[in-house]
Amino acid sequence: MDDKSSVPSRIYPTAPLEQAVPPNEQQQSLLPPAPPSYAQATGAAPTAANPSHVVVITPGAPIIYGPVPVDIQCPYCHNYTRTRLRFRPTSRTHLIALLLCLFQLYCFICLPYCIGSCMNTAHYCGMCDRYLGTYVRE
Repeated sequence: MDDKSSVPSRIYPTAPLEQAVPPNEQQQSLLPPAPPSYAQATGAAPTAANPSHVVVITPGAPIIYGPVPVDIQCPYCHNYTRTRLRFRPTSRTHLIALLLCLFQLYCFICLPYCIGSCMNTAHYCGMCDRYLGTYVRE
């Protein structure tokens, strides 16, 4: 049992500590040069944001839609396209159909729903099919 006291406390021998010696010029030349800075690599110096420069984005003139398709740049998909039309019946369309019914012209009741000039015109983007605006007949 006394054998344990004769065993050294460390199993592995320690290497002698080397003194920190500053590298001489010969050792420094063996190292690769440091990479260039960003400004040197790109050829441009980094610039800070100019606080006095303000960008103002103003919307263009409102688009006036008519009873015919319009060539526009869609505000949603930003494609230049022609609008697609969908006709929507109005109260005037229903009133004309009611008057035709009152005069017993039953075969002409569907006529106001088939004529585009009796309905409002909704404009949709030809590419993304998003609603853009409506032309209201008065």
